[in-house]
This record gives sequence, structure tokens and C-alpha cells, in this order.
Amino acid sequence: MVARRRNCDYTLTSILGLDPNEAQLYLLVVYSGKMTVSKIAEACNWNAEKAKLYSTRLTEKGMFIEIEEDNFESLHPRFALSNRYRRRCNELGVEYGKNDKVDSLAVYLEKYYDLARTN
Repeated sequence: MVARRRNCDYTLTSILGLDPNEAQLYLLVVYSGKMTVSKIAEACNWNAEKAKLYSTRLTEKGMFIEIEEDNFESLHPRFALSNRYRRRCNELGVEYGKNDKVDSLAVYLEKYYDLARTN
């Protein structure tokens, strides 16, 4: 499990260019489902401003949507991670193409995403 978490963190931070707080928040919402800024702040031990900042950053990076004011949801992992990878390639000026690590992480997170939204 620790190795899997390291692989998730590596893919999110090194390949997709998220900072560690963004990666933490992304995984939290994938595993938990939609969350308000106050719930994010409580779960991450952050203040509300920090929770809003990182939620907005993930929205701007194509990984979250703001359902209503201060209420955020992750896009499905296949969409969120491919959106972010495409944008990251553009940021770095490299050609967008298949990335097995990004695809593998999307498949892995998909079951947790679905579980959080069916219970």
C-alpha cells in the first residue's frame, strides 16, 4: 500500500506537475466524493482560505469542477488525469502522447471514485 501511495504521489507531482497539497486534495476528493471548502479544510487541517485556494487551482488545472459556490467535485479520474496531462505537456512544450503511468493511475483511482459516489 505504501508503494502504491508513493507511485500515486510521484505521478501526480512529477508527471502531472501538482504540488503536494494539490495532490493530497485531489486524492481526498476522489476517495470521498464532493466536498465543501469547510469539509476540505477540516480533513486537510487547513484554514478555509487554503482549502479554497487549492480547490480553485485544481479547477483551473481541469481536475475539479465547482458544483456550486465553495462545493467541489473531482472529474472522473480518466478525464481529470488526461486533462491535466494534456495541459502539462502544453506547459512544458512537449508533444502530448500516451503515458502508461498516468493511464495506470487513472484506472487504479477509478474504482475508488465510483465507490465514493455509489454509497
